[in-house]
Amino acid sequence: MSMNIPLIDLKRQYKKVEKGLIPKLREILSEQKLILGNYCIKLEKAIAEFSGVPYALSCSNGTDALILALMALDIKRGDEVITTPYTFFSTASSIALLGGTPVFVDIDGKDMTINPDLIERAITPKTRAIIVVHLFGKLCDMDRVRKVAEKHRLAVVEDMAQSLGARRNDIASGAFGDIAAASFYPTKNLGGIGEGGMVLTKRADLFGRAKKLRVHGAGDQAYRHEMIGINSRLDEIKACALAEKLPYLEGWNRKRIENALYYNRKLADLPVGLPDTEGKGDHIFHQYVVRVERRDELKAYLQQKGVQTGIYYPLPLHLQDCFAYLGYKKGAFKEAELASLTSLALPVYPEMKKVEKEYVIASVREFFG
Repeated sequence: MSMNIPLIDLKRQYKKVEKGLIPKLREILSEQKLILGNYCIKLEKAIAEFSGVPYALSCSNGTDALILALMALDIKRGDEVITTPYTFFSTASSIALLGGTPVFVDIDGKDMTINPDLIERAITPKTRAIIVVHLFGKLCDMDRVRKVAEKHRLAVVEDMAQSLGARRNDIASGAFGDIAAASFYPTKNLGGIGEGGMVLTKRADLFGRAKKLRVHGAGDQAYRHEMIGINSRLDEIKACALAEKLPYLEGWNRKRIENALYYNRKLADLPVGLPDTEGKGDHIFHQYVVRVERRDELKAYLQQKGVQTGIYYPLPLHLQDCFAYLGYKKGAFKEAELASLTSLALPVYPEMKKVEKEYVIASVREFFG
């Protein structure tokens, strides 16, 4: 029996929230209060409480959230920011767009997040901050990262685009560093009906700056600008949908973890590198990523069987043409380069049926004979 299994099925998730969402969307459209209204305020308060931080600020998308976080820290031309080359483009482009210099550090080969042991040697007198990426939903080793940051008086920015709801020792993603950036792109664990983002922080000073920067640097007085900011407001329709979905997030994350553990048990005897998890919630599996030497062959075979997969990320940032000016060459970050050649994401979305998971597993096992 052949099946068609997408990498993610947003239609199934929408059916879960449709009944409660549609009347609220009609209300917004009827009242025509469309920008930074009550639903944005509700969402900001709910995300802040969910993440254990006092301040949360909605914005247009995850990239803007990173830019606002760095602008709030006053990152500017000539400043260096340390981060990972194995991540989505925005992590580094946000630094460069402000005139800063991305300084890459290789990843840990096991969990593919930034290797804390390599951070200190990359620090120079120009270093101002570290951006960590909780990749695929897996929390970085924040104790070790913060130890280095505190020693050198560096700010820590969490790129939590893929990790909303991940927790370690009762501390949530977004509450470890000075400031954090979340994304509500539709495919995220908490995905919107369009683009969306949020800045989270424990610091009142950074929140105050980000709040002004979000609206062209304006304060409370109309048409008076205290600084040069950007236009990055979240609209009410998107905020409403996210607020409607948020109560489901913990359950969805638990289901992703359950699916991942099931895969790990069923694939354990194969020549496949499996994601490390004990199911405790420090990995919420935005993606379930395996490591396979014959990655492209496996991807093609699964496609033939009707199973969609994803490659994240096929070319590390230090080898992207636009970052050639940084001077990195092939071989500079061997773990990141190896990950780009061997990583493959299998479907793990919470609405998967058992028969679909079994089909994915059987198809992978067939490939290995």
